[in-house]
Amino acid sequence: MKNKQVQNRKRLHVVLFLTWDVSLALWQEKGLLQREVRLYQELSKRGVDVTFLSWGGAEDKALAESLAPAIRTVSLYNYIPRPKNKILRGLCSLLAPFAVRKTLKTADILKTNQMWGGWVAVLAKMITRKPLMVRCGFELYDFTVKQGHKGFRRFFVWCISRLTYGAADRICVAAQEDKDFVIEHFDQKAAKIALHPNWIDADIFAPMDRPQKDKRVLFVGRLSAQKNLEMLIDALAGTGITLDIAGNGELRQALEKQATEKKVSVNFLGSVPNDRLPEIYNSYPVFILPSHYEGNPKTLLEAMSCGRAVIGTDVPGIASVIHNGDSGLLCALDEQEMRVTITRLMGDADLQKRLGQKARQQILENQTLDRLASMELACYRELTGQKI
Repeated sequence: MKNKQVQNRKRLHVVLFLTWDVSLALWQEKGLLQREVRLYQELSKRGVDVTFLSWGGAEDKALAESLAPAIRTVSLYNYIPRPKNKILRGLCSLLAPFAVRKTLKTADILKTNQMWGGWVAVLAKMITRKPLMVRCGFELYDFTVKQGHKGFRRFFVWCISRLTYGAADRICVAAQEDKDFVIEHFDQKAAKIALHPNWIDADIFAPMDRPQKDKRVLFVGRLSAQKNLEMLIDALAGTGITLDIAGNGELRQALEKQATEKKVSVNFLGSVPNDRLPEIYNSYPVFILPSHYEGNPKTLLEAMSCGRAVIGTDVPGIASVIHNGDSGLLCALDEQEMRVTITRLMGDADLQKRLGQKARQQILENQTLDRLASMELACYRELTGQKI
């Protein structure tokens, strides 16, 4: 009987607003396309049709054709102007809901991929009266404050956050710290906020039998001030341990100079497509994330899913993921403590194995693609009044 009810249930149509000015082509360029689309490919098997509203143009056409049959892409800059000036482009984004209103009217749910650009989804809700689900892989205003932004930018981010959270029928955040922040700073009720941690495809990000790069630690992520790579390089000085960095960012030249001055061996691997990362994680005995703060960091979760021994700083977003001494090691934002933690773990193969096994188990129990797809679908059904 239950299977018959599932078969007879109406397919849901979700319209996903990509982060403003982000396109499928940009996802492809950054090696993120496969990861970003994977959840919706899984949901398409469970009765969900998805339309991506992409801030791309003709360049997205070929990429769109490679997605699942139940995923359609509407490239917004085929319908609205795309000025070179960023402020004018932002103003033109207000035209998007009107340009694609026929698509919006067929939706059962409107959803944002991130907070940036949420104003477009709010306007779409005002036009269509469809339920709005706001997803935050990280809390944008919290990050804006921590990054030291002040003045107009900080005020603008607060305004769009306040507007978007207020219009949302459901807010989905990735970490308990983000939920607490939204309740405190934007006066939202706890019942309106769902905790949807980032998911990992544990079948792909899985332990592999790979030759280990001894005396090397791995970092994956942006080369930005948030990631605290300067302290990591200082901590490795004099240890004889090599740091391999997968990722790009504005600090690359400064980090290269620092590594030379400190006589630390650092290899910059550049951007790596997401489908190559499992092999890379599995080639290192230790992964480290030395950030000043995080949301619910995907690279850390991916490394844990691969059964790697992980080290993270004892800061919001990391401390809630790593169970210290069980599924990884935490260290303070302190150069000396970071050095001691790294050298201790690098010299203890038994500890590496035990932490890696526990890390893998933690991901399988809490943050698999299957689990998060089920949570997402339950949320859709609740918003549309479908029986679960």
